[in-house]
Amino acid sequence: MIRMFKVMDSACETVNDNLGTSIKFPRPSKRQMKNAQMLNVGTGVVCVAAGLITSYKVLSVIGGMNLLGACFIESQLKHFE
Repeated sequence: MIRMFKVMDSACETVNDNLGTSIKFPRPSKRQMKNAQMLNVGTGVVCVAAGLITSYKVLSVIGGMNLLGACFIESQLKHFE
């Protein structure tokens, strides 16, 4: 996650230098990251369940991607400053 912040900061810095603006990339707090993880888990479970119950099986894929996103956030929270 820290590496992503550094990449985004350098990209914003390049754009700021070229355009003469002052744009900063926001850094989420640990609490915001945890809330995003819980939201991903909730929507993932609902989408997987809806995909299994209805004929829209693509919802199960979307739900699975939400659950993978929650796992990614969890791995990033371990290295959070």
